[in-house]
Amino acid sequence: MTINPSKSSRFETLPTEISRIIIDRLPLWDVKDLSRTSKSVREACMPFLFRCVEIPFSTDGFNNLKSLINTDARYHIVSFTYVVPELLKAGNILSFMLNKSAGITLTQPLSRTEILDFSCFKYDLLTPDSYVETAKEIYDGGGRADEYPSYMAIYETLHDICEEQRSIVNNGVDLSVLASTFGALPRLTEVGLSFCEAIEDDSSLSPFTLGMTTAEDSYEYHLRVVSDAIQSSRNRGVAINTISLSGFNLPYYHAWEVPELSTLSESLRKLLQSIRVLRLSYSSSPLELLSRCALDTYQLDMCCMVVKCNALEDFLETNKRSLRSIGFHDVTITESSRLGSLSGLSSDILCKMMKVSQSSSCRAADCGCLPFRKEGWRMLLNGDDHPQRSET
Repeated sequence: MTINPSKSSRFETLPTEISRIIIDRLPLWDVKDLSRTSKSVREACMPFLFRCVEIPFSTDGFNNLKSLINTDARYHIVSFTYVVPELLKAGNILSFMLNKSAGITLTQPLSRTEILDFSCFKYDLLTPDSYVETAKEIYDGGGRADEYPSYMAIYETLHDICEEQRSIVNNGVDLSVLASTFGALPRLTEVGLSFCEAIEDDSSLSPFTLGMTTAEDSYEYHLRVVSDAIQSSRNRGVAINTISLSGFNLPYYHAWEVPELSTLSESLRKLLQSIRVLRLSYSSSPLELLSRCALDTYQLDMCCMVVKCNALEDFLETNKRSLRSIGFHDVTITESSRLGSLSGLSSDILCKMMKVSQSSSCRAADCGCLPFRKEGWRMLLNGDDHPQRSET
């Protein structure tokens, strides 16, 4: 958007209430352009520029965050998104930190980390033969030889990432910075965790790094850190009532595999204590982990995700007493003998799951969970368990 200086001058003469309504309707990139036109306009744009912030799990991210909370921008932050990667295997350092946060003391010293030790990496994680086989598969599949990195380039990249992750975890940087940040944001009400791969910027490395991350341990670690940081901020009067989870998807397990997920489930339950609004997007696993957990959740929002029918049904039944609002769009449910193997979630299906009476048909409504508008639905339930349908 190009801003005409004369029009900018006219904008500055508008009453504050009117200018805020206009700014609120603009996409963020237009608000950024508008904020550059003058000092007074930038002041008007500040609450909208910094209403939602996103910080990655990285040394640079934590340094930027420490700088941010020392500015006036902190007074405008309402929603905080923490982008967290899967942690690369680093010997028993992650297990040590998980046990430490759970109050368990280990007497054995930490061993040399796997990826940081080239011999261990070469013989246990990615052998030269495995590298050649994977590269050949890529080539046979139509890839070019220059599309995949060299063996040493892979090791050096993983080494640097692992070293940074180890430094953050081992020194407790994440918990320390997050706890002080949450306590310094007086308007903060929502905290989000956006889970991503350890190496998100270079997809060419993915075929060579299978088995080098620990998804379950990574999720559990990040959940515990954020939960502890939120509890610390609550002790200082910060009222965080909304948690959003994005990209929370556990690995596929075969029918004969019985993964031990009780500690992960407990970490997730602890995070959601006293949370009134739970927002899930691109996340198939939370409802499975929480299917039998009674929370005090008032509102559940589900967007762009696939969920097992029995997991959703169990969660809704377990939390029927507290739930008063359910919003959803682009949600697919699977493994239902009554609904078929695959079905789009609808208000009628929700009514059947919750064993409540059905009312008039739903109307399409905008869902603001994404940067662009998306048609969605919202069901409201009153205390008598009679559903009411309304726009989101």
